[in-house]
Amino acid sequence: MQKSEPFLRQVLARYISENNFMIERGEFGKPYLRDFPELHFNVSHSGEKLLIAISFEQAVGIDIEKTKPRKSFAGLVKKCFATSEQNYWFDLPENEKLSVFYDFWTRKESVVKGIGRGIALGLNRCEIDINQPNNFLKLPISENWHTQSLKISPDYCAAIATRRVNATLKFCSL
Repeated sequence: MQKSEPFLRQVLARYISENNFMIERGEFGKPYLRDFPELHFNVSHSGEKLLIAISFEQAVGIDIEKTKPRKSFAGLVKKCFATSEQNYWFDLPENEKLSVFYDFWTRKESVVKGIGRGIALGLNRCEIDINQPNNFLKLPISENWHTQSLKISPDYCAAIATRRVNATLKFCSL
């Protein structure tokens, strides 16, 4: 987050109408503002893109990934996807595997970041409902989380996670 921190501070200052604040980190690295506990935010960057999610209503998580082919996809799927997700992914035609991998990955990452535990929570323990990918069949916590895919550009995949099913999203740029 170091490279993005000046921009993050600029964005947060617009929401709290203050420039002098400390960004702190939770036990697992999730950033927060101690003096503004009602403000929830999350940050993700990949390649040339940076996303910031902000909410006054609830915890929020966000993830963005530059989509690029990798030789390690099968290994990551076996390690980080639940059994039903693995079966689904391995049965896909080759030309769909890249986009589905990143769609599932960003959804899982946005949830574990929103919860505040990151991948230590266990991505394979967060099972996406393949028929309704905005929802999870299983999470290793008692809360329900929902995701929305974000269309950023053709070579990026992103998702935002909230606890509310139909959270209102608003996008802005500086």
